[in-house]
Amino acid sequence: MEEIQLYAFDLDGTLLDTAPDFFSAVNKLRKANGLESGDFLQVRSRVSQGAASLARYSLNLKENQKEEIEKFRLELLAIYENCCLDAKLFEGINQVLDSLNEKNKNWGIVTNKPRRFAERIVNEKFSSLQPDFLICPDDVGVRKPSPKGLKLACKLVKVSSKNSIYIGDHFIDINSGKSAKMRTAAAAYGYIPEGDIVSNWGADFIINHPREINRIIESY
Repeated sequence: MEEIQLYAFDLDGTLLDTAPDFFSAVNKLRKANGLESGDFLQVRSRVSQGAASLARYSLNLKENQKEEIEKFRLELLAIYENCCLDAKLFEGINQVLDSLNEKNKNWGIVTNKPRRFAERIVNEKFSSLQPDFLICPDDVGVRKPSPKGLKLACKLVKVSSKNSIYIGDHFIDINSGKSAKMRTAAAAYGYIPEGDIVSNWGADFIINHPREINRIIESY
């Protein structure tokens, strides 16, 4: 099997545990609208699905209430931007990234998080670890599962997709990686949607703890 020279990561639920931040923002939005505190596990399972899913949960909205969802999505993001920076790296991620740097492997982040949120938190949490890139929807004009962000990552570091892997905690991450002709790894420790089965995603690897990424690094 080809050597893996590029490790691309999703952000929320893969590198960073941002669920507590989003839980705080959701509860602020719920309180402002006369609702009691939400359920943390419900919020955690929705983080990788995006702010619209969180807004729907926050105000108990139906999928067809598109105007209301958009209104409260924007309100939720404003709360999140102004009050939340307590996210932490998942246990073991620091060691994984140190190992990649020691072995002179390229690594970086491809996320659906808008750049105005992602850049701030990446600068705060990863500046000393020196990622090769941060690619957001703003940079390619589309969100995952489009493979454009991953293709840009390969182009930036001059590594073929066949020598690359994408690691993420949602089916769209695996779909995006496959569309980019990369190997894929499912972060089963991340924000898996309720009722979803990771083994059904068709990833090349399933990772139950970040430390297991080191096995891939050592093997490929």
